[in-house]
Amino acid sequence: MPNFVGFLRGTEDAQSHLSPDEAQRTLERYLRWGEDLERAGNPPGGGGLSYRGRVVRRGGGGGGLDVTDGPFVEGTEILGGFISIEASDLDEAEKIFSSHPHLDFGSIEVRKIGEQGCEP
Repeated sequence: MPNFVGFLRGTEDAQSHLSPDEAQRTLERYLRWGEDLERAGNPPGGGGLSYRGRVVRRGGGGGGLDVTDGPFVEGTEILGGFISIEASDLDEAEKIFSSHPHLDFGSIEVRKIGEQGCEP
């Protein structure tokens, strides 16, 4: 069965308004979503991403590398995490992700993981 990844996007402060109790309940909802998939035989993989990192590019004519702190993107949304699942097709993957509690705070970009490199 093909694998799909959901990229969890949101603003840096999307959950900052939550009280400690609300934050705990939100965490429990995230965990329960994964546990429900696992019980259904489709254990999700993935994890959160740090806000800091580096962007590595092949340098200009000298063939060296250009390394900058990042990622910095224009706009307000950040990529905060990812989840991988199995689904028969993109429609089923969309349906699975449509119940994820992250949608209360941001968006989920769903993409098929290429089985033979980058696929159309």
